[in-house]
Amino acid sequence: MVLCSAAAVATAAPNEIKVFTDELANYGEHTLETHVNKASRAGERLTNRRTPLRVMPEYSYGIWHNWEFSLQLPAAFRQDASSLEGYRAELQYVAPHDAVEGFYWGLNFELAKMERLGEPRFWNMEVIPILGYRLDRWHLVANPGLDKAVSGASGTVNYQPAAKIAYRAFAKNDFGIEYYVDAGPLRNRLPLNEQSRVFYVAWDGKLGNSDINVGLGRTRTRDDGFVGPMGAQDDL
Repeated sequence: MVLCSAAAVATAAPNEIKVFTDELANYGEHTLETHVNKASRAGERLTNRRTPLRVMPEYSYGIWHNWEFSLQLPAAFRQDASSLEGYRAELQYVAPHDAVEGFYWGLNFELAKMERLGEPRFWNMEVIPILGYRLDRWHLVANPGLDKAVSGASGTVNYQPAAKIAYRAFAKNDFGIEYYVDAGPLRNRLPLNEQSRVFYVAWDGKLGNSDINVGLGRTRTRDDGFVGPMGAQDDL
């Protein structure tokens, strides 16, 4: 699966821009997903900084019914340097449910060691609840995610919710919007005008045997805003 997408921060795109749904590898199934994203610009305060192209292959395996385990290798490609930015492991569970209509829930847990260029290494943990609902052609999903650095001095739990609404049309084509927020510390959230927010218009469809996700996003961050292209997701 290949996913290309755009950035959610002022200096560069994150490695993964994704609203988690009930999509999982089946029990005993192997999948390959590649995330590719690029911010169009870094913002007026960072005019001398060019945003890198970020690529992250992700291997997933259905370890049991409704359970998926994934490994990710994030990398950044710049004009002057390219590097791996660490590694991630994800475990995701989605409770049994009607795949056509109704409510479903799940949980995604991620542990990562990040080694970004110019930044100290750190371990990071994310816990992302998955709350979804299908009604006829509509699909609504919310991810009220929590993020915490488990190494370093801070140790603050950050609140990073995301949501998606999509409408299915023309066979297997889904058109919708995705919204991502970095609200800051959970216990002392930032004022609305200081939060980082990303809004995408997205298309999910198929190309042969592959699933493709393409979108275009605009970001407002605590530093500045920019327009960035969100890319594609391709299942192999």
